Amino acid sequence: MSEYYDRVRGKATTGPGGAASVETSATSTERKRASSRASADASARESARASRWRLSPGESRSVPVAWRFLLSGRGRLIASVAAVGLALMLLVLLEGLSTGIDRRVTVYEDRSGAELFVAQPGTRSFLGSTSAIPSQVVDQVRALPSVTWVSRVRGFFSVQLIEGRRVPAYVVGYDAGSPGGPWSLVQGREPAADDEVVVASGLANRAGLAVGQTIALFGRPFTVVGVAGDADMFMASFVFMTHAATDALLGSSGTTSFVLVGTDEPETAIRNIRGLGLHALTTSEIRTNDLALKGQAYTAGLRLILAVAFSVGTLVIALTIYSTVMDRRREYGVVKALGASGMQLGRLVLAQTLALALAGLLVGLVLAATGAAVIGWVRPQFAIVVTPQAVKQVVAMALAMGVVAAVVPLRRLVDLPPAVAFAGG
Repeated sequence: MSEYYDRVRGKATTGPGGAASVETSATSTERKRASSRASADASARESARASRWRLSPGESRSVPVAWRFLLSGRGRLIASVAAVGLALMLLVLLEGLSTGIDRRVTVYEDRSGAELFVAQPGTRSFLGSTSAIPSQVVDQVRALPSVTWVSRVRGFFSVQLIEGRRVPAYVVGYDAGSPGGPWSLVQGREPAADDEVVVASGLANRAGLAVGQTIALFGRPFTVVGVAGDADMFMASFVFMTHAATDALLGSSGTTSFVLVGTDEPETAIRNIRGLGLHALTTSEIRTNDLALKGQAYTAGLRLILAVAFSVGTLVIALTIYSTVMDRRREYGVVKALGASGMQLGRLVLAQTLALALAGLLVGLVLAATGAAVIGWVRPQFAIVVTPQAVKQVVAMALAMGVVAAVVPLRRLVDLPPAVAFAGG
């Protein structure tokens, strides 16, 4: 009996197999205690780890968690922000270029001071139409009581070889001292003789022209007597000469292209002009039709490039966040295992895509401002006008990028099994 109690208390050292039995029992007990402590420690670590990603219904921590996930790959994040910034820079510059083209295409209508344009029947625009009407129309329109002033102008496009450069120009012939000529002179004076011209400042800079220099136009010598400011269109510039000079160049004396009309009563004046059987358009109509020509030539291409830039930016954001989901799928698995709802997962992904889009937006705006300044210095004919409305549109595009880009990584996250949180590796 004594030996039995000694064994129970672990004190027996004799008897057949006694020592081995007591030692085995003690070792087993210690192993169980160690295993229990390890399990408890592992559970505590897992609990602490999980608490970092816990998304409680009462207090959403999606933004801090999103930043942890997003910042986990700094190099990838920087490259993605740069790529998105370049895409958004392209959007800003293209919007600015489109606005600049609009303003330059209609610069003549905007600066001529005319309220009405009298032209050949069927004429719809100033730049895109060929118009020829008798010069006597000037006197007919001038006699109307509602008309303040009239001026005839002849206009046509031409590409001239000036100082070894092929320069696209829109030639305007007008009567000296009348409206329709250069509205702003930065150097020199208006042409008075039939062998004198005023050239736009952009053309003068590109061709290296100066006041007093003689150039050949249409095989005839002309002296540059002035440089006009704000007289450059997109890819073309105005050249002003006397109406008589254009008559001689084209061999069409007795005709003109347009009669510009100044009036304080445009509705009455256009009704009276049409009453004479003449074709007249308001400046607003001329502007609209010239912009429509611009749309046919440039808008489709610009929209295509805008769509490509938007798609590239969206794809970069989507791939970046998708890669983040795959790289940190165990942490996402913990979030799902803790019972995060679909809405919470959506906020988690959307916070990351929007953060990346907005970071790219800031970079894009800085790059766009720099790019616009460089382009304006190197190629002044490419007028880039960034308006507040354009900035708002690009901000909206950046937000749309973030929202659209969230779709792919969110679908992958929804399909991710919570058990991945407990996977090895």
